[in-house]
Amino acid sequence: MLPPFRILNTDSITDAVHELARLGDQAKLYSGGTELLILLRHNLLRAEYLLNIKPIAELSQIRCNEKSVRIGASVTHRRLETDPAIRDRLPMLAEAESQVANIRVRSQGTIGGNLCFNDPHSDPATALLIYDARVTTQGPNGARQIPLQQFLRGMYSTALEPDEMLVSIDVPCLPAQFGSSYLRIHRLQRPTLTVAAAASRRNEAIEDVRLAVGCVGPTAIRLTELEAKIRASDPSDSRRIIREAKTYLEKMLEPIDDLLGSAEYKIYIAGVLLERALVQALQNVEKRQDGKNG
Repeated sequence: MLPPFRILNTDSITDAVHELARLGDQAKLYSGGTELLILLRHNLLRAEYLLNIKPIAELSQIRCNEKSVRIGASVTHRRLETDPAIRDRLPMLAEAESQVANIRVRSQGTIGGNLCFNDPHSDPATALLIYDARVTTQGPNGARQIPLQQFLRGMYSTALEPDEMLVSIDVPCLPAQFGSSYLRIHRLQRPTLTVAAAASRRNEAIEDVRLAVGCVGPTAIRLTELEAKIRASDPSDSRRIIREAKTYLEKMLEPIDDLLGSAEYKIYIAGVLLERALVQALQNVEKRQDGKNG
C-alpha cells in the first residue's frame, strides 16, 4: 500500500525548482512514476509531497536541429521508440527504447526518470553514451550541462543535487559515416547485459569506433581505452583486441557474482557481445542504419 502524500502541480521549471528548494526532503518530482511509486510502496523512499511536473510542456518536447536532438525529461520511452524523428536520426536509441520492460512501462515511464533513478539494469544509458549525450539540469543557481558519463555516478546515484531537476538530454547525431548496433541479454524483460557500438571504416580498416557496456557493474560506461586500441585496426584484428581485453573489462565494468551469473561469466559475455555489436555496426555502415545527419 502506498503511504499518504499530497500531489502539487507545477506549471513551469522555475516553479518546480522553487518548490523543491522550499520543501526539501519532503518532496520528490513526479512524472512517469514507474520507479518512484515502487520505492514508495516498499517504504524504500518517503515523500510528503509529489511535485507533478507533467503539466510542464517544455519537458515533453523533442526538438531537432541539423546536428542534434534535444529530448525533454518527461518524454516517455514509448515516444522515443516510435517518434519518426528519433527513428530517423537516432535509430540505435529507438531500438534500445523499444526493449525497455513492456508496453505499459514504456508508455508511462520517462527518459528523465530512468536516468535519474540510474538503475544499473536499464537500457537507455548504454545507447546514449555512444551518442556523447549531455544532460541539462536546473536548480536555484541556474542551469548546468553535464556529460552523461559524469552524471551517472554509480548504482542508483547521479550528479543531480537535491534541489535540482533534470530538464533535458542533448543527443548529437552520429557522424554520417557511422553505423551502429545495440545488443542485450535479458531475463523477464529486465536487461542483464547491454552493449552498444558505433563504427566507421576507411577502406578495410576501422576508422573510428565507440563502445559502451551496461548492466555488468554499478553503471553503464564508455570503453574509451578499448576504442583507442581498435581504431585503425582491421576488423578481424579488432575481435582479437576485444578478446585480449579481459583485464581491462574487469577493471572498468566492476562485475560481481550474483543470481544473474558469475563475474567471470559476465566479462566473457560482454566480450562476445562487443565483438558482435562491432561487426553489426560495420555492416550497418552500408545499410545506413545510423549517422543520419550527413
